Amino acid sequence: MEIHHFKQLITISQCGSINSASQRLYISQPSLNNIVKRCEQELGFIVFIRTPKGVKLTEKGEKFIEIAQNIIEEYKKIEALSSTNKAVSISFIFLSYILEALLKFQDQGFLLSDMLRRTVPFETINDVICQKVRIGMMPVYQADLNGFAEEIKQYNLQYLMLFEAIQIYAIVSKTHPLADKKSISISETLEYPLTYYTAVPEKSVLRTIYDSKRSLKVQNRDELFLVLKNNKHFSLLTLTPNSKNPEFYYIPIIDNEFKMNICAIFLSDTTLTKQEIELIEFLKNTIHFI
Repeated sequence: MEIHHFKQLITISQCGSINSASQRLYISQPSLNNIVKRCEQELGFIVFIRTPKGVKLTEKGEKFIEIAQNIIEEYKKIEALSSTNKAVSISFIFLSYILEALLKFQDQGFLLSDMLRRTVPFETINDVICQKVRIGMMPVYQADLNGFAEEIKQYNLQYLMLFEAIQIYAIVSKTHPLADKKSISISETLEYPLTYYTAVPEKSVLRTIYDSKRSLKVQNRDELFLVLKNNKHFSLLTLTPNSKNPEFYYIPIIDNEFKMNICAIFLSDTTLTKQEIELIEFLKNTIHFI
């Protein structure tokens, strides 16, 4: 068993339901069921009794959860002892400028853990909850920020704003009907199909206003440019000085609710290490937006 398994079983005991715990942990119910079965096989005894109303702890299960809670507390003390030399572990939504900055950070002699994952939003959140990584990084539209803050709070997470209210641009081909616009509102883009490669959270405002049947999800930036070049699609992007492609036009979005924030998330009881703080400061000083 790994340390995050203890946390998952503790969460189930607190919720009294595998279904409720799966929602809190951002893990599918079948996956969490399998985790419980594997842990019980490894332990050699049943932790939870299934009932029509959920689950309840067996006698040995109660003793196990009590011990597991103590292990988690002691593990936090061990982490504190080793925090000064510990490599930084990060899960992040694919943003090229984040990856480039992380590699520059590493080139300067800082340690990045092997646990450096490019993910989708729910996986980033789950990685932090399960303590696979200590820090998650993800973009959040201004219109989604309040809901995002409330959502992660229920999972005992907090966020730190790395970059706030970044300008968003609509990127289009030079032959696109919108190409002559100097600026544009989101409402003006709605009649055209959206293409994107950075995964959009289920509850994002983006999902509520764009027609999912017309939208096209691609795998990477190269595929995005290919779609934009040959169709009437557009995309929404943030810009750094090095990210402009001269083959396309970038039109500022005037709606403030579509400004972008980049947030770092971590467990509420996490104390950032010296190196983690240095990384955050490095990102702020290295990444510059247009």
